[in-house]
Amino acid sequence: MTQPPPQMPPPYPFQPVRQHGTATAALVLGILGIVVVPGLGIVAWILGHMALKEIDANPQAGWSNRDHANIGKILGIVGTALFAMIFLCFGVYFVGLFAIIAGSGA
Repeated sequence: MTQPPPQMPPPYPFQPVRQHGTATAALVLGILGIVVVPGLGIVAWILGHMALKEIDANPQAGWSNRDHANIGKILGIVGTALFAMIFLCFGVYFVGLFAIIAGSGA
């Protein structure tokens, strides 16, 4: 008589991988804030911070994209700094232009 093949042990139980939507939104807005619209960096910074707080507050939830939140937050900081520099440059330009126009009219 032949013996039946040995049974395989049951698979190890694992938590399903969950994507945090706010973290993904922070990453996307951070990229868009650098490439297209620098003002979106502020939103990415805030969303990245919120997502990191939620992920760190509940580690048993099994969020898999903490790195998206972190990168989105960093890109948001860079995008906000870029937005501030652009805003400052335009401000200096227009103040200088106004000073030249006002000085030549006297």
